[in-house]
Amino acid sequence: MNHRAIVVTDLLFGDSGKGTTVDFYARQLLAERGAVPLIVRCSGGAQAAHAVVTEDGRSHVFSQLGAASFVDGASTHLSQSMLVNPVLLLGEARRLATKKVFGTLGRLTLHEGALVTTPFHVALNRIKERKRGGGAHGSCGLGIGETRHDALTHPKRAIRVRHLRDPEELGKRLRWLLTYKRAQAEALDPDAPELADLADEELVAFVSVCAELVGAVTLVGDDFLQNHLSNPAGATIFEGAQGVLLDEWRGFHPYTTWSTVTAHPALRLLRGSGADTLSLGVIRGYATRHGAGPFPTEDPQLTERLPDETNPENAWQGKLRVGWPDLALLRYSLRVAGRIDALAVTCLDRMESASDWRVAEKYDSGEIPTGRKFDLEFRESTARSLFSARPIYRAWAKSPDAHARNLAACLGLPLALTSWGQTAQDKRTS
Repeated sequence: MNHRAIVVTDLLFGDSGKGTTVDFYARQLLAERGAVPLIVRCSGGAQAAHAVVTEDGRSHVFSQLGAASFVDGASTHLSQSMLVNPVLLLGEARRLATKKVFGTLGRLTLHEGALVTTPFHVALNRIKERKRGGGAHGSCGLGIGETRHDALTHPKRAIRVRHLRDPEELGKRLRWLLTYKRAQAEALDPDAPELADLADEELVAFVSVCAELVGAVTLVGDDFLQNHLSNPAGATIFEGAQGVLLDEWRGFHPYTTWSTVTAHPALRLLRGSGADTLSLGVIRGYATRHGAGPFPTEDPQLTERLPDETNPENAWQGKLRVGWPDLALLRYSLRVAGRIDALAVTCLDRMESASDWRVAEKYDSGEIPTGRKFDLEFRESTARSLFSARPIYRAWAKSPDAHARNLAACLGLPLALTSWGQTAQDKRTS
């Protein structure tokens, strides 16, 4: 018997159902192996919003803790490629405790090399996004880009999880960061309300939060995951963030995240482990996008027809946008996503009353070019072209089940999972 690993990657713009998919497979692997799989968060940060509903009616939108946390004894590992927000992480653990999920921090491991997002990163992120006005990038307003940008431009001053152990060192790094961010904020907008968060008392409060977090979790290095993957009786689910079309190098700049959200981070962590791996691409039965950016098949009428209570309107991304299934975008995503073995199609229950479904087979402008990975100018040019792309639609299957099978066939993938509701009991495997 080999170690069992499942990689969960969103193939579109996010919000495709990664959380409910992770919850389902965790329960399935528990039944098969008698042990709860480790959930590894391998990309993104606190901007994740992975909704899970249990059979007994509990629900949670997971941000940093693994989306299988409703399963008794579930543990989470935040890998080195995650961005850790201590304030929001403690808050998430407390909210889960009110839903009878206890001890999550005691079962949480943090890679000591992971970057840390502070309230100062969040404040400047929000000021910058507001200043963009009509040219907003679709930011979640949670400081992800600021954290990565600072680590790239000032690597020796970056705050990483290992620094949380040392209050004196942490304080020095935070003092520099506060001065740096406050100067930037005052130059951008001296009247910004977020300036209240760029204050000395916020620094003191954040140090206290970090001390509380470090006292409750376990900090680890590379050997932790390597040792776990070497257990042939064990299992791991790699829970991706956002969607491939928002990837920092493969998405459509500047409407992207500052994180690699393809399957590649998980596959790198699995390299050499010998694990029996299923790399799963997740999509909804229809397309969605939350935030600014090109969305060729967007339909305002469909948006009104398919409201989503798990993705409410917010000040930074606005309202969840809904569009028709888009094979052109999916073909592009599969070319850049890394290894994808099979497809999972969610939200099919929301399509059951529909008899007029159609699919965008291609664009009048042709196939989306792949281009070179690190060419942001090319990515920006592609984004501009997508704003004016005209989808060419064709009639489609009349039933949601046939719809899912047709999508998989058109993409050349086996259909591994269909979801007909929010709980694990609403899933069907193929």
